[in-house]
Amino acid sequence: MITHIIRKEAMEISRDGRTRLLAVIVLLLGITGLLAGWANYSDQQRNAMFAQQSDQQVFLDQGEKNPHSAAHFGRMAYKPAPPLASFDPGAAQFMGQVIWLEAHQRNPAMFRPAADSLELSRLSNFSVAGILTMLLPLLVFLLGYGAFAGERESGTLRQTLASGASIHKLFGAKFIVIAGAGIALATVSIIASAAMALLSPVALSATDTLTRAFWLIVVYAIYVVALTGFALLVSALFNQAKTALLMLLGIWALSILVMPRVGAGIAAQAYPIPDGAQVWSELRSSVAENRVAADSDEYRAAEQFVVSRALGRDISLEELATMDLNATGLRLEVTEVLDYAALNAFYDDVYAKYYGQRTTRRWLSLLSPAIALQHASSAFAGTDFVAHQHFANVAEQQRNEIVRSMNEDMLLNGAGMSTYLSDPAFWESVPDFRYDFPAVTMAWRSSFMDVLMLLLWGALASWLAWSVTRKRLAD
Repeated sequence: MITHIIRKEAMEISRDGRTRLLAVIVLLLGITGLLAGWANYSDQQRNAMFAQQSDQQVFLDQGEKNPHSAAHFGRMAYKPAPPLASFDPGAAQFMGQVIWLEAHQRNPAMFRPAADSLELSRLSNFSVAGILTMLLPLLVFLLGYGAFAGERESGTLRQTLASGASIHKLFGAKFIVIAGAGIALATVSIIASAAMALLSPVALSATDTLTRAFWLIVVYAIYVVALTGFALLVSALFNQAKTALLMLLGIWALSILVMPRVGAGIAAQAYPIPDGAQVWSELRSSVAENRVAADSDEYRAAEQFVVSRALGRDISLEELATMDLNATGLRLEVTEVLDYAALNAFYDDVYAKYYGQRTTRRWLSLLSPAIALQHASSAFAGTDFVAHQHFANVAEQQRNEIVRSMNEDMLLNGAGMSTYLSDPAFWESVPDFRYDFPAVTMAWRSSFMDVLMLLLWGALASWLAWSVTRKRLAD
């Protein structure tokens, strides 16, 4: 019986011209979003790879040069775009793509693609993920608004029940057909994005890309289940299809279109992010407050640590006092070591504001499943703020390695020299910047609460839809 009902419901949906038109529109927009996302991704990836190679060559061609001057000249860390950024660019387009690795400073990322794009491409929702987030609800609501209200209004609902169809089979068949249509559309879009991602030159395994695509399908499927539950709930509540449609359109406008933007605004007000000038001012003050006197025990301990690490063996303070070292190189590396904790603590405070914003939006996702979906989608695509923080932290670790290698060269080889110049061959030994994308497990840690929120939405909406439908159809 349920197979017959599913076939009947699917046939009715396929005959609906409005449904076919909306499905075509969503498909065309999805294709456009995918091609636009892939073009942007390809440009960013190509530019990042070329710039990283150019930066390496310029660094190697410095010739004889003071290593500390070279440390201030610095290196550039270019963030490669994750392959699934073509599906969901997430926060990556707003977080910057390049970090300048120089001595004494931990710099924020520069060159945000969203700031340099044309107005049309700056629309954050014009991506496959954004299109699915906005238009899947509209498609599901148009498929489901008349599921019970329309048949009740035409009189066919009573005939179907009188023919022997049970309420739970009727409900299950309608739920499967409506949710299946939405899940199929999302699945095709994600698979197409993953297929293009596998053609990426980025060193990311096919297993990782496919795993991320699988979990994206799961979270979008949960989203569709929640939407289907609401569509059937509203359709069961009202006697007229027109009333059910208007109610669902209102829910779509408020919960899907308005609430995510309102949530972002509330989060930004609750946890404001300092602008560039404020960051630099507060960063300098934080570092200055943590500086210690050159004759303090902490400073001498730092000198002992720096020289021991450079020599690869432990030395005592007494031995340190007798060693012939370049005092400038020692002072510079000690400053790096002492400032490291202050720089990281400052950025941890800045990152805490981003996490505060995310927590605020999570609470507001109780009013909109689209917010939870945005968080989970960008996490599994590798384009959320947590992924950017991972890149920034790796860049900072490698900044310390690069600066350390140059300071140690001066420290050990420039003893007694007022101006020490490194040999051109030395630059070959300075490590180049390398970045490996984090595993999908980091995405799970980042989005676990958002997936739970989506599950809550799906379970609650489905339960309410079934409870109301059973009560209304039994009367």
